[in-house]
Amino acid sequence: MSIPTFLDRDDYLQNPVMRRFLKNHKIDLVENRADYINAIEAYASQNEGCKEETDNWLLKVAKEGSKEICFRKIYNIENWCRDPSLVEAKIREVYPECPNQNILTYRNTGDRTMIGYHILTNEKDEVNKLEFTFSSLFYYGEVGELGDATIFPVFVEVYLDKGFIVSRAKAKSTLFKFDPNNAYLDSKYKIDTSDYAVSAIDEIAAHFSLETITNTKIVKHENSQMLYNLYQKYSFTPEDVVEKVASQNQLVNAFVDGIFSSLSLDIRNKERALLDAKILVEKFISINGNNEDIFKQDRPAYLIKVTADDEIELTKIDTTSAKTVPLQCTEAFFDSKKSVIKSQKCKRLNLIFKRADETYFGKNNPLVVQLGTHKDHGYLKTMQYAEEADIQNVLQAVFENY
Repeated sequence: MSIPTFLDRDDYLQNPVMRRFLKNHKIDLVENRADYINAIEAYASQNEGCKEETDNWLLKVAKEGSKEICFRKIYNIENWCRDPSLVEAKIREVYPECPNQNILTYRNTGDRTMIGYHILTNEKDEVNKLEFTFSSLFYYGEVGELGDATIFPVFVEVYLDKGFIVSRAKAKSTLFKFDPNNAYLDSKYKIDTSDYAVSAIDEIAAHFSLETITNTKIVKHENSQMLYNLYQKYSFTPEDVVEKVASQNQLVNAFVDGIFSSLSLDIRNKERALLDAKILVEKFISINGNNEDIFKQDRPAYLIKVTADDEIELTKIDTTSAKTVPLQCTEAFFDSKKSVIKSQKCKRLNLIFKRADETYFGKNNPLVVQLGTHKDHGYLKTMQYAEEADIQNVLQAVFENY
C-alpha cells in the first residue's frame, strides 16, 4: 500500500496526526516524516482490514487537512430536499456518471468531477446534511516552468438544518489548469483556489435550487455583522473585571461631572464621556500585570486580532496581540473597542479556539482561526491542523451567530 503523493507533498498529513495513528496502533514512534509514512504504509500492507482502516483514516485526514473553508448562507430550502429518495434521484439525474469512488481510488482527469457523495438523515428520516467530493488534476509549480501533476479535492457540505453551504479545500497559490498536452505553466492559467472551491458551492446550490446571495455588498454587510457577534461573544469582560470597574462608578461619575462643570462642557457629550472613562478604567485593570488566564477561561475561544472600519471616524482599525496573547489584555483592544462597538461590524477576526483534544498538539500548537469575507463569500482558515470536532466547533460558531 502506498500513500498518494499529494497527501504528503501538500501537507495534508501533519506530524502530530501521524504520531497519533502510530501510537493508537502500538507502532514504535520513529525519527522523521519519511519514517512516519513508511511505518503507516507497512501497517496498511499487513492485511485487507488494516488497509481499509488506513484508507478511511487517510480520507478523514484529507478532509480535515483542507484548511480553507468557504461558506454561503442559503435561504428558502424546498421541501423535496428533505426527502432522501428525491435527493438521491436528483443526484443521479445531475451526476449520472458519478463513479462513487474516493480521492484515493479515483483516476483523475483535468475536468472537475463529482466522484462521491453521502446523504445524511435525522431520526425522522429527513435529510439534514449532504456531502459531496469533487476531484480533478492540476499542475503545480512556478510560472515559466514545466508543471507537475497533482490531485486537488474539494469537499462540499450542505447543512440543511443550519442553512449553510460550505466548501473545504487547500489554499494553494501554485496551481494551474491541467493540459495533458502542455505542461508549460502560463500565468493566464493560474487557479484561484478560493474561487474554484466556491464555484463548486454554486454548482451544488444551483442543482438543488438553494437560494444564496452573491451580491458582494450584501454579503460583506451580513458577514461583518456575524463577525461582530463573534467579537462580542468571545471578548466579553470577565466578572472579576466587571466588578472592579463597577466599584469605581462613583469616582468615575464624580470625575466626569467635575470636568463638565468646571469647563462648562456641552452636557450632550456627557454620556460618551462616561463611556470613555469606564473603558479607560477597564483598560488599565485588564492590562495590569500577568492576567492572561482570566481572558482565556470560561470561553471556547478568545480574540487575538480584529480588523474593522470606523466609517464615522474614517479610520481603519487593525489591532493584533503578540502571538497567542488575548487581545483583550492589551492596550490595542481598548484603543479600538469604542469604534468597533459604535460600528457593530468587523472585517476580519483571528481567534484561538480550544481544541477538543490537545493531547497531540499541546500549548505550543494552538488552533488559530481567521474569519472574514473574500469577494462574495465568507471564509475561515485554520492556521494549523484541525480535527473534525474542532472544525465543527468553529462552523457552529459561525452558523449560530449569523
